[in-house]
Amino acid sequence: MKPTSLRQQLTRAAMLTTFLAILLSAGALLTYELMVYRRVGIADMRTQADLIARSIAPALESRNTQAAWENLYLLRQQPQIRAAAVYGRDGALIASHTTTKSELRARIPLASDAWGPRFSGSSLEMVRPIEHNGARIGMLYLKAEHGVWQRFVDFALIVLAVSAVSLVAAYYLFVLLQRRITAPLEKMTSVARDVIGSHNWSLRAPATDYKDLDVLVDAFNRMLSECEIRTTELEREMVTRQGVERELRQADRQKDTFLATLAHELRNPLSPMTSAVALLQMPQVSPQAREKALAVLERQLQHIVRLVNDLLDASRVATGKLSLDTAPVNIGELLHTATEGAQALAQQHGLQLTLHLPDAALYVNGDAVRLTQVFSNLLNNACRYTPHGGRVDLSLTSTPSSVEVTVVDTGIGVEPAMQERIFDLFEQADQSMQRGSAGLGVGLTLSRQIIELHDGSLSMHSEGLHRGSCFTVRLPRLHREPPRDEPPTVAPSHAQPSRPLRLLIADDNVDLTVSLSAVLSSHGHLVEVVHDGEAAVRAARAQVPDVALLDIGMPGLDGHQVARALRADATTQGIRLVAITGWGRDADREAARLAGFDQHLLKPVNPEQLLRLLSEPPEAPRVPPA
Repeated sequence: MKPTSLRQQLTRAAMLTTFLAILLSAGALLTYELMVYRRVGIADMRTQADLIARSIAPALESRNTQAAWENLYLLRQQPQIRAAAVYGRDGALIASHTTTKSELRARIPLASDAWGPRFSGSSLEMVRPIEHNGARIGMLYLKAEHGVWQRFVDFALIVLAVSAVSLVAAYYLFVLLQRRITAPLEKMTSVARDVIGSHNWSLRAPATDYKDLDVLVDAFNRMLSECEIRTTELEREMVTRQGVERELRQADRQKDTFLATLAHELRNPLSPMTSAVALLQMPQVSPQAREKALAVLERQLQHIVRLVNDLLDASRVATGKLSLDTAPVNIGELLHTATEGAQALAQQHGLQLTLHLPDAALYVNGDAVRLTQVFSNLLNNACRYTPHGGRVDLSLTSTPSSVEVTVVDTGIGVEPAMQERIFDLFEQADQSMQRGSAGLGVGLTLSRQIIELHDGSLSMHSEGLHRGSCFTVRLPRLHREPPRDEPPTVAPSHAQPSRPLRLLIADDNVDLTVSLSAVLSSHGHLVEVVHDGEAAVRAARAQVPDVALLDIGMPGLDGHQVARALRADATTQGIRLVAITGWGRDADREAARLAGFDQHLLKPVNPEQLLRLLSEPPEAPRVPPA
């Protein structure tokens, strides 16, 4: 190939660049003109369709086909309209205007979707519903010659002529300016090499003595500035991604730690339960040993239930679905209740637990159950993490606008770097093997969430490891003392029904049905047990029970299907239906109510709670909607 001079190369490059720029500009202009003309055509088509549809609607409603024909006849004054047709309710053609019959569609049903305008070759089509008083009574079809392509060709010829003239002028201009361009280009090339070699994006090409060339130099320098900005952004993004990766690795470690903690916390109660069951299976066990074994089983089972409840509460915290039932409450009484509940744990650890209350009662607007849960959790944590012989002080003070509860212990303390992280989900200050049974690490997260829902705050302070901790709860103070209500009447824990009841238990868990049947039978009830939904329906129809205790997740028919079947049968509509299930969300309770259940109990069911429920007079049975 014959070598060319730099001047020739610049001329060719400039011409090619100019040609491409003109080509792109022309393409953009042509595209814009085409789009504008299409929009105008579409708007015109829609306007005509609206006018025709409104003028034809009364004639179509009154079934005056002659009027419809006359309305379409007016379109003969518009030669661009190639076809127009009106279709009735059954989709049959009522009136039309067309140059050729092949332009029309045979049928357009009333239920068809409206579409268009739609371009097809040189035609523009659309289908619009004809409505009268808000009801669809027919369909309108229009087809017009849009003329877009002819306009496009005319405009393209103009653009090509202008482009040719521009290219000729540009050629002579570049011939005159190529000497001026050569020197600045060499400088820019040198700067580009330096940037590539050193990755120093702060370098810039020097300005020239020519104003027109400064535009090119300035564009080059702006390009370098943009590259510098993008490079900096990429570096920052890299740092951010590395931070996210660290957080993901931390979350993965927290997950592994949580699973290990969960396994540890579940094995702790399971071990004494296994030993207690083995003790109960011994034939020569004494009554005293049997009572101790049963007490162990009850305590450890309650511990497992607390773990499950902690997991459910953690899920509610993570999804923001934790709700409160607020009322004016005496905060001192809640602290007294929480202290009594923690006394046994304090005595077990050899601690001095002291409650300090002011003389006057202090009130807050809050959920008594959830607030007691918070204070109990703080006291239990203080007792768990305080060595033998230490002390835990619970104090209540007030300001004109708030009440303040502090839990101060002489325990192991928390290092400064951990003092805010302990409120994160599944975080624990003591993760050593010697920490014992310290829970799942959701208590403080849940406690802070509950206090914040009360418009309060929960914070902690510690001087460091082995220097104790201080947790502070602040809540808005309620100055008006609530009216005193009569103390509620406490129902007896073993209420008996006025007569023995016939009960039907349906659950695929054989161990549950055996134990529950034994408990209910021992209280004088007649119990029948089945293990699937179809058997439950057959048993209820064969011998109608007073109460049916149904599991939701059964084989065959589930509990909801069984409930609907019993409510639909006149002979079994009066049965009192109680759901006993592990599904406890609000949506699950609503689904049970809609299926016809009267009550919804969560597993594990407290036998005393179930006996109290059976002793209550039944309400009118719920019949689900058809």
